[in-house]
Order: sequence, then C-alpha cells, then structure tokens
Amino acid sequence: MSFIVGLRNLFFRVLYRVIRPLIFLMDPEDAHYLFKRVGVFLGSNPLTKSLTSLLFNFEHKSLNTTVDGVEYRNPIGLSAGFDKDGELTSIYPSIGFGLAELGSFTGEVCPGNPGKRLFRMVKSKSILVWYGLNNQGAEKISSRLQGTNFGKLKVGINAAKSNITPEFDLQDSIDDYVKTMRLFKDIGDYYTINISCPNTQDGEPFVDKRNLDALLIAVNQNRVEGRPIYVKLAADMEIEEINTIVDCCVEHKIDGVVLTNLAKPAHNQEYVKEELPFHKGAMSGLPLQRISTDVIRHVYRRTRGELTIIGVGGVFSARDAYEKITSGASLLHMITTMIFDGPQNINEINRGLVKLLKEDGFNSIEEAVGSRNPLPKLKQTPNDTEVKEVA
Repeated sequence: MSFIVGLRNLFFRVLYRVIRPLIFLMDPEDAHYLFKRVGVFLGSNPLTKSLTSLLFNFEHKSLNTTVDGVEYRNPIGLSAGFDKDGELTSIYPSIGFGLAELGSFTGEVCPGNPGKRLFRMVKSKSILVWYGLNNQGAEKISSRLQGTNFGKLKVGINAAKSNITPEFDLQDSIDDYVKTMRLFKDIGDYYTINISCPNTQDGEPFVDKRNLDALLIAVNQNRVEGRPIYVKLAADMEIEEINTIVDCCVEHKIDGVVLTNLAKPAHNQEYVKEELPFHKGAMSGLPLQRISTDVIRHVYRRTRGELTIIGVGGVFSARDAYEKITSGASLLHMITTMIFDGPQNINEINRGLVKLLKEDGFNSIEEAVGSRNPLPKLKQTPNDTEVKEVA
C-alpha cells in the first residue's frame, strides 16, 4: 500500500513541478486567494472531500499521538497565517493534516498592512510576508465557526493583538487577547497566544517580562478545561530573551510553546541576499529551518521536556520533520512546502515519518520526541536538598 501511495505522490509531485511556473506567474496573494477558493469548494461536499482524500491522504497508526490530552491522528499541522479567517477546515483532513492552527484572529477587525504583502523568494525557498494580521475579527469568525464539527481535524485558535495602532497600551492589549479567547471558548482544541508577529505597528511588547506576566495571568484566568495553551515565540531573539519567555511560561504553567514565528531578514543570513524583494516583512521556509530547530533543541533541554513544543519553520521533507521531532517537538506546523512542493507533500512527509520511526525502532511519535537531544544530567548537591544541572 505504501508503494502505491508513493507512486501517487510521485505523479502529483511531477505534475506540480510542471504547473508551478504558471502559478508563480500570478501575484502571490492572488494565487493564495485562488487556491483558497478551490479549497472551500473541495471541502463543500462529501464527494469532493472523498476524492481529495483518495488522491492526497495517508493514514498510519504509528502517527497517532496524544499531546496535552488532545488526540491527533498525525503530528503534521497547518501553520497559522494561511487560513486567516478559518474557512478551509473541511478540506484539511483530506490533504493529510492532523491539525490546523487558524488565524491569527484578533479582537477587532484588521485590514492588515497596505500595498503588496506577499513576495516569493524562489532561490531561498521562502515567502516574504508583510500581511500585518489581516482578518475579519474574532466576533465574525467565531460566530461563523460556532457549532462546527471539525471531524478528524484538531484545531488551534491563534490569538494575536489587533494591529490597528502604533501605540501600545498594556491593558487594552490584554483585553484584546482575552476577547478572542472568550469568543472561541467553545471552538477548537487548543489556544496559541501569538506574541511574536513580526509585521505589527507596535512591535513585540510582550517580550518584556512584566508585560508577559500580566498577559499570562489574564490568559490563565480564561482557561477552558481540556484546552491547552501555547505561546508563540519570535525567531529573532537573543538566548536570554528566549530564556525569559520560556521561564515565564513555566512559572505560569502554560502548556507549551510554538517555535518559531517568521525570520526577519535583518537578523538572518540564510537566504539569497540579492533575492530580497522588499525592505519590510519576515521570511518563512528554508531561512527559518535551522534557527527554529536550534531553538527547539535549546528550549527542550532548558525545560527538561516540561513544556510541549510545536515546531515550525522549513519543514519540506520527512527528515526535516523528524529532525524537529527528535530535537523535542511533539507537533509540527508548515505552509511553505505546499507552495513550493505541492499539497501531496503533506502525506509524503507523513509516509516518510512512518519509515523513519521504524528505522529507529520506535512505535509512536511520542517515543521519538527528543530522542536525539538528550537532556542535561542532574547532579545531587552535597546537602542533598538541591538538584543542579551538569553542563
């Protein structure tokens, strides 16, 4: 069966390589909305969903995984930023996704940044994003999604602060996050608190610990039983800043972190410099790959696996995915591989993960998490009252 699926994927990979130059003649944002309309249609009725599943889906029991009490059919998820208004949930399982993070949703309607907002960087295998959190707002979107049965798909609700003013007010910002959480209290399977959008007017004010403390207190006051809460970190932080945020998440008993958001060109050397098309925005895909994996390894070791990690950035193959999993990630998010490699690559990654698990003697994703990133050994101090890490 796996052989047949492999032939199917090879056919669609070759087909996508043939048609991709035509797609890339379109403006990136126009192409995005075109394929979004196609996805809405394919998810609109049982016949097209079943046909899509026949062509693109892949199932295997070794991919089933439970994270923070939520059961996923596989660890491969869609990253926030693709389905900003939560319109495509019906088709995601048919493409092979085990989860999808919707949004970012903001308390108020956000038009996003003006002008051209998406740029392809083909040689760098990246998309430069300058969206600025455009979405219809939490009230409208939650009203439309209320009562939706997502079926096999597990859904994350990505909450961000409305990008409508360059002025930062702490309480207004906290209220904005809380508004989204309350409106989605009966929708989805987990929350992600996005404190790291690189394209907002007021920057990333919740890198400051005092601000983050206040936000996480409010977030915890609005917890929904059985709904994990994760915090999404930026890619371009110093190690001390990462430690501050991660330690704060542990202190407030947040369930985990999403590592990481997009990479700003000014802080990144892993793209083709002459290809950079715009002086603003941040990059997805390959330029983020190494950075996000390094952060995953660091956070997994620092927290001794106490925090759940969702890895995102530069996952184009099963080996890319497996590297993040064995570094400490329990779940993964991706977008860019669909754009450069085609939608069949989602199930090809899942199929490849099954092989890699088997090669290492693992029966499940849980067994593989952090397996190539051994935790620091603990050493008992002379008075036996403290335990310290051995460097």
